[in-house]
Amino acid sequence: MKKDAPTPAHDAPADSRADVNRLGYIGRTPTQKPRDADSWFTPPEYIDCVRQVMGGIDLDPFSSDKANEIVGATHIFTIEQSAFDTPWDFGDGIRVFMNPPYSQGMCRRAVERFIEQYEAKRFVEAIVLVNNATDTRWFKALVAHCDAVCFTSHRISFWNADRKRMSANTRGQAFFYFGPERATFRNVFEKHGFVLQPAR
Repeated sequence: MKKDAPTPAHDAPADSRADVNRLGYIGRTPTQKPRDADSWFTPPEYIDCVRQVMGGIDLDPFSSDKANEIVGATHIFTIEQSAFDTPWDFGDGIRVFMNPPYSQGMCRRAVERFIEQYEAKRFVEAIVLVNNATDTRWFKALVAHCDAVCFTSHRISFWNADRKRMSANTRGQAFFYFGPERATFRNVFEKHGFVLQPAR
């Protein structure tokens, strides 16, 4: 399974091509049809790394039943049970994985909610997957609070709901780590890119 770049749609076998009308797309032009920017599912090879670092995933706050077939979080919040309105309170030692939605400024709101819950000590460890958008306030907020970050050396080929890889990703990604296991995070994620620890 190639990880260093998305598979071009014209090279993919016909039975593995994603439905272009269902794909999210970052930076689409006005001539292109709107696509679902909130259904970019994290491929299992990255979820495996998340589990190696944290030992498990207790909460995925921006998810769906379909997405959780891959993530396997103990608890999820969905559109019906919003992470913006529901306390992230599931007891001590909660581990969070977050791949936030992107439509209509949702990523900024999701990051703000995440940091709010982090500062309230609702969880002890977390990994957040977002686009490498260093020019945004929400990205800078993650940098200001995290314990380590991995900038990917490739574009992630996200999955859509039918588990087919998307070929429309135009950005690199970053994994932010919050917690005490910085060395473990580095050892596990350095195969995906370069890991930095922000100066405090």
